Amino acid sequence: MFGWNPSQESNTQMVSPVQNLQDPVLLGAGCGLVEGTHVATQNGWQPVETLRPGDDVLTFDGGMQRVTAVMRDELWGGIGPCPEALWPLMVPEGVLGNRHDMLVMPHQGVLIESDAIVDQWGDPFAVVPGAALDVLDGVERENPYGTVEVALPVFEEDQMVFADQGALMFCQAHWGLGAGMLPKYGAAGNYNMLPLPVAMRVLEAACFQDDLQCAVA
Repeated sequence: MFGWNPSQESNTQMVSPVQNLQDPVLLGAGCGLVEGTHVATQNGWQPVETLRPGDDVLTFDGGMQRVTAVMRDELWGGIGPCPEALWPLMVPEGVLGNRHDMLVMPHQGVLIESDAIVDQWGDPFAVVPGAALDVLDGVERENPYGTVEVALPVFEEDQMVFADQGALMFCQAHWGLGAGMLPKYGAAGNYNMLPLPVAMRVLEAACFQDDLQCAVA
């Protein structure tokens, strides 16, 4: 898509993924984009962990939007094994329009399109939490091992960013509050995430009708 390929490194300025000690750190939010996830930027497809404030990222509704901050977290930084509720979901290639298998955090918003949604809300698009994807064939929770970083790109307003060619991930403006970054004054939230039980029913209905699509299909 867009003629960009993650393997084309010549146009991508790589930045060390080593976390700066001055970077803001959150505690086990269960959302964000797992390191290794590629997002569409002004330089092509770029690993999310290399994003820096000032980078431009392609969004679903707003075209290129400037990153104002990048929050960083560990997938699990607590004592003992990671609770299953925070395990990321392994989404096979193509399920969300993604070009490769990808990990999605359980509380991370994902934009989907389905006639089943139109029937209930009059709009073909809905934001579902990643945990709801568990009802789709081939999607499984994966027990994380080692230290896995999660990046939360922040924009002035809520944005839906392109990930791994075709998936669309919800980046919430309020993610930046921990770094003192306030959302744009007066800006209404562009997206509302469905509650998990509702999202699961919507996905099950879409699968039954065999019409689930990523929003850019």
